[in-house]
Amino acid sequence: MTQIIDHGKWVCYQPDKLPPGMPPNTLFARRVSDGVDWYDYSRDAKSFISDTVKFTALWQDIPGGYIISAATRDPTRLFPAGALLREIIDYHGSDDLHLELNNKLYNPDTHTLHNRPPPPPPFDFKGLEARVAAIEALLGITP
Repeated sequence: MTQIIDHGKWVCYQPDKLPPGMPPNTLFARRVSDGVDWYDYSRDAKSFISDTVKFTALWQDIPGGYIISAATRDPTRLFPAGALLREIIDYHGSDDLHLELNNKLYNPDTHTLHNRPPPPPPFDFKGLEARVAAIEALLGITP
């Protein structure tokens, strides 16, 4: 079973005062649970285990809910605003993280990863047209 560490849910925010040297258009994120700033957290050597896979997962209105949007071994390459941030301790997959993990579903309740289900078949408009025509014929409606 894959071990996944929960690093929280992150949101955008605007600090009261920009840190020295930061451009005015810098985006900031903080963790919902404790308000820790992403830049401070991502650069703290104690925040993550080295050589593990870190990923962000965004809520989508699909079965399964969260989709992995970015995965990397370098946390400074992520920006988790609006997403969940997780870390896979025992990743044994391909080194091509983008190919292997992006668009996988993540279940935050069970800390498990799943493939996305296949999309539903396209709607059969011809079948609908035939049913409407049959109803119109029963009602005596001519097109």
